[in-house]
Amino acid sequence: MKIIINTTNLRWGGGIQSASSLLNEWNLNDYLNHEFYVFLSPAVQKELAEVSFHSNFHFFNFNGSPASLKHRKQINEKLDLLEQEIAPDIVYTIFGPAYWQPKNFHVEGFALGWITNPESIAYRKLPLLNRFKKKLENRYKILHLKREADHYIVETNDVKEKLSKVLKITREKITVIGNTYNTFFDNPEFPHLALPPKKDGVFRMITISHFYVHKNLDILQKVIPILNKSNLKFEFVLTIDDNNFRKHFSEFKEYIINVGPVDSKYCPSLYQQSDALFLPTLLESFTASYPEAIRMGLPILTSNYSFAREICQDAALYFDPLNPNDIAQKIILLASDSKIKDDLVRRGKRILKAFETPESRAKKTLALLETIKNR
Repeated sequence: MKIIINTTNLRWGGGIQSASSLLNEWNLNDYLNHEFYVFLSPAVQKELAEVSFHSNFHFFNFNGSPASLKHRKQINEKLDLLEQEIAPDIVYTIFGPAYWQPKNFHVEGFALGWITNPESIAYRKLPLLNRFKKKLENRYKILHLKREADHYIVETNDVKEKLSKVLKITREKITVIGNTYNTFFDNPEFPHLALPPKKDGVFRMITISHFYVHKNLDILQKVIPILNKSNLKFEFVLTIDDNNFRKHFSEFKEYIINVGPVDSKYCPSLYQQSDALFLPTLLESFTASYPEAIRMGLPILTSNYSFAREICQDAALYFDPLNPNDIAQKIILLASDSKIKDDLVRRGKRILKAFETPESRAKKTLALLETIKNR
């Protein structure tokens, strides 16, 4: 089968890691009977060692993204020309919208929580003008998603139901293939990034995320003063940029270690030096933080929303992400009760078996493309 794998629209975020993980899995000997024509964005190019790929991989590097109106016409003309020359059996855009409409059958991944949760409380955290812009942006993306794709891949049943309603399409046009942690979490010799030594009795919580509005990290401004009134010794580990750290958390330096944005290869090391995952997010379609934390044996403290419960099930302690008192109470409960912590870790190990592995995700995605091609 000749497959175009399109990543030209991927510029940042977890989609880049998902793309590199899929491509690396397909580079195994099991897939030598397929021809992969991979369209790479600059961000994905940085993640791949092209020279390590088999001869059935053909890479085409792009300097810009069709997501940019400035570059779209030029890039789409190149995409159209390549598609015509390659004559693929199918086109797969790992995450859409692609801002490109192939002539061949087009399968598109989807993971945009802002679109499938239009009533989310996260919108209220945006300034009024930004909220209006986000709504317009969502409409624009929905138009592209409906027009350019023939089938969709999502990561949870929750997103499948919501996307069906948003795009007004049948569920049969949407396939669920779960996401997972990156393969380097299974490497016993993962690279180390040292945090400051943890003092005795300190409960250390980690959040690996940029300072996105929907991640709700500014709730720490209210949670930390409440925790200070308790007997708990605690600290948070963040991975946000220096500007946002100074702007939002300068008065809480005593309780927050900010390592700045980190390369994903260091994430296992950061989890290993922590006691729990803390994720007060308001909006997700899927976040790899959940399976990553479970894989590293950490209990999870997170938001009591449907997207979190579908993924974490009974392996997390849930809180109201808008209620700092509830958040603080759950942190204190987990930190002070080793049985609860052990139970969450044990349940996590159980549900980890139900997550896709990088291998199974790659196999299922390719099997879907083959099934569609043979219809």
